[in-house]
Amino acid sequence: MFTISKRRRVATAAGAIGALALLAGCSEGVVQGEDGGGEDVAAEETLTLVTAAMDGTPNAAVQDWFLTEVEERSEGRIEFERTEAYSLCDAPEIADCVRDGRAEIGVSIPDYTPVYFPSTSVVSVPFVGQNWQGITHSLHELHRNNADAEAVMTDNNLHFVGTWPVGRMLIGTHEPLESPEDLDGLSTRVSGPLAINLFEGEGTNVVSLAANEVYEGLERGVVDSAAASIDFPVNYRLNELLPYWTDPGVGEYSSFGMWMNLDTYEEMSEDLQQVIDEVAADLAAGAGAEAFYAQATEQCPSMLEAETLEGFTRWDEDITAAWEEETGDSLQSAWVDLATEQGLENAESVLDEYMAGLEELSDPEAQDATLTCIEEFSNQ
Repeated sequence: MFTISKRRRVATAAGAIGALALLAGCSEGVVQGEDGGGEDVAAEETLTLVTAAMDGTPNAAVQDWFLTEVEERSEGRIEFERTEAYSLCDAPEIADCVRDGRAEIGVSIPDYTPVYFPSTSVVSVPFVGQNWQGITHSLHELHRNNADAEAVMTDNNLHFVGTWPVGRMLIGTHEPLESPEDLDGLSTRVSGPLAINLFEGEGTNVVSLAANEVYEGLERGVVDSAAASIDFPVNYRLNELLPYWTDPGVGEYSSFGMWMNLDTYEEMSEDLQQVIDEVAADLAAGAGAEAFYAQATEQCPSMLEAETLEGFTRWDEDITAAWEEETGDSLQSAWVDLATEQGLENAESVLDEYMAGLEELSDPEAQDATLTCIEEFSNQ
């Protein structure tokens, strides 16, 4: 297995810093002293990031909060080499890049390589997840305290850092959608295994495309619609091609994951491991939700000001409730079967623990920027 060499020397005297940096090949950070002066310190760990989170999206904001917080709390002993989205590894390759050591930390969509992440695909069970913070917190606790969920990560040489939802599902189309019956016959890009099942049950021709491929797919007629978060009409510019967007009430449907190479994590000193894990816990407990929401609110003006936008609506709650009742518990059972096939032991108990976490750990006061933006559109 290819591994990245570690650089573990710390300069303890200002006059020796330059020589140590040259000898160890380390990059240098600055630690502030009590008098406000700076002391240069060579990073013990320089970790390369590979990511599918595009700049300007809420998912990138969560990622960047974590990276910056780790650098600050470690006082420069951990430093991240940030790379642009899709630059070193394409989105479907990122998990493998981290697993085999080409990069030390990665951020991408677990659904692109689902066999590695059966425990996190539970996010895609429709109608279950409506609270971003609760989902993130429950998944974090699950992968810290459930041996079966943790095992699927460690067996793939990954250390779980965090998993968070991508944002509420919207459906972008050329004509308005009023109910699930309108999905029949559409060719739609959908992500998330159980969300795909839901759409296929309504007669939709589902096409799997990575986020950065959807615009071209619409231009070329590979698909005629897209089910995705608000990132897609705003940051991926699908507003230019699809004038109608609606929230069908499915809620969160897919996720971003952040993982470290397990060998890299285990070779760190215990105090640096503690920094990584404490920041990850704070992300899950609410800091990530704050970063996500702050960036998500900045997407709304771009959405509403798009000259091509003709509709931005939400289905009536009775329509969504009838759709949910129609599916019953079938999609949860389908997730248990799928996760079991992908190697997750005791998948039913993992689902029960996740659902209990949603009830216990969700913040009832948490705001949803997408719903707020839909309300703004309706009040124009």
